[in-house]
Amino acid sequence: MKAQRLVVVGWDGATFDVIKPLIAAGRLPVLARFLEDGAHGPLCSTVPPVTPVAWTSFATGASPGRHGIFDALTLDPATHEVRFVSAAMRRAAPVWSVLDARGRAAGAVNVPVTWPPDALGHGGFVIPGMFTPSDAATFVHPPELQAEIEARFGVCRDSPKLDPDPGRYLRNLLAGVDARCELTLWLMARRPLDYFCSVFMESDRVQHFFWAYRDPAHPLHGKLGGAIEAVYERLDAALGRILAACPPDTAVALVSDHGAGPLRRAIFLNRWLLDQGLLVLSGELTALAGRKPSAPRRALAALARAILPESVLTAPRRAKSRAHARINNLFSAIVDWERTACVSEGIAGGIFFNPAVVAEADRPALTARLKAGLLAIVDPETGRHPFAAVHAREELYAGQAVADAPDVVTLCGPGYQVLVPHEIALYGQGAPAGLFAPHKWSGRHEQHGVFALRGPGVAAGVTLADAAMPDVTPTLLYALGEAVPDTMDGRVLAAAFTPETRAARPPAVTAGPAAGAAAPGTDGEAAARIADELSDLGYM
Repeated sequence: MKAQRLVVVGWDGATFDVIKPLIAAGRLPVLARFLEDGAHGPLCSTVPPVTPVAWTSFATGASPGRHGIFDALTLDPATHEVRFVSAAMRRAAPVWSVLDARGRAAGAVNVPVTWPPDALGHGGFVIPGMFTPSDAATFVHPPELQAEIEARFGVCRDSPKLDPDPGRYLRNLLAGVDARCELTLWLMARRPLDYFCSVFMESDRVQHFFWAYRDPAHPLHGKLGGAIEAVYERLDAALGRILAACPPDTAVALVSDHGAGPLRRAIFLNRWLLDQGLLVLSGELTALAGRKPSAPRRALAALARAILPESVLTAPRRAKSRAHARINNLFSAIVDWERTACVSEGIAGGIFFNPAVVAEADRPALTARLKAGLLAIVDPETGRHPFAAVHAREELYAGQAVADAPDVVTLCGPGYQVLVPHEIALYGQGAPAGLFAPHKWSGRHEQHGVFALRGPGVAAGVTLADAAMPDVTPTLLYALGEAVPDTMDGRVLAAAFTPETRAARPPAVTAGPAAGAAAPGTDGEAAARIADELSDLGYM
């Protein structure tokens, strides 16, 4: 048996650590039945487990070393400019383009790092998600679909803007789930496709900003301690409506790009590089410290965004975009590149070597020094090691894009996250005097997300082991009866299907599309507008 069509529902950052207790309590009835009816298991995210990397591996069925996205930000080794990633940098074709080339209608909604959108035929479409410029006039393919959507639903956003009032922000997140569900159902009815993917971001947002309230000792626990669970319950209800709209011959998958857990401390990795003499500055760290707007000013700005017409907000938005572009590169601007061996940039704590200082023959020794030194760090406040692993890029990645990765990739231990240079200015908290600092989030990404699949040919009640993000798309292609391109690193999760299905049609492999050319990343203007959008969402 095979499915005639496939629907993928993304819950960004969803984790079984939250889901399983809720199912046990009877609070996620739709998902509980969904898991019983199909195959499911923890899904190992990419390294690092960050949104742009993981969702790109989902889209392409490829590892980062092949698709070329390693973080949300990247450092240009020639110009030392910090840039946001975009779909133009992606070197592997996404599944919707693969299916489109085979004559099948496919579409994607709100998948991160899908701007600029891929051009599709056969009635397909791409509505980009996170990392789309805030004021791009036309960003949907085909453009006429954007006009239809905005006429019915208003301006597309990947999730509601951050609000200084946490109670109001929670209400907005719940409303955001409902709005995403309505758009998803409308698109499913108006433009039926063979492959359709829609991603809900609210699960990730609520975990970043509301995890601390789960602590019974938190003063707002009584009011907001169940915020995360409330969003999951709303997502469960949305899943029920989507399932009800699917014809019987449809396979449905639930996917999250990473897990989630508590975040208690940030570590300023560049401070350690400074202390080791590996990073030298030509200016003072105090140049990074910005002034945090007062609470009334933040509240007034949020109110203005909510009630004023976009035309009135255009000039201030442009000014803020320019400020963000400057802030992103403040740290790079005070690095002494003639004496610096390496620097950390990006949200995942990657370390880039400076080829002007580090010769090829010196790379192994510098890598070994970084591994030994970072793994030996102990937080004096907790007695814990903030870094759980440190890898040379060649240990993690293989493929045509490895040279674009940070030279060394760090993974933080539980409760820790690297403090990114631009966060110092944006948080207005001043440059940390030592290695450790607070973080504005109370929840962080964890390595394992969620994968579940049900439908024609899928085995019921099966628990999957060792599923990894690049395996998702090959598995979904198999569910549709499609061959897997040999350009995908992932494998078909055969255990998800009945023995009869596997015997009737063994997984097939076919030649995949040629690798795309490398792109330098978003230009300064687009990067500023992406930063503006991420700021509204609380990511910057």
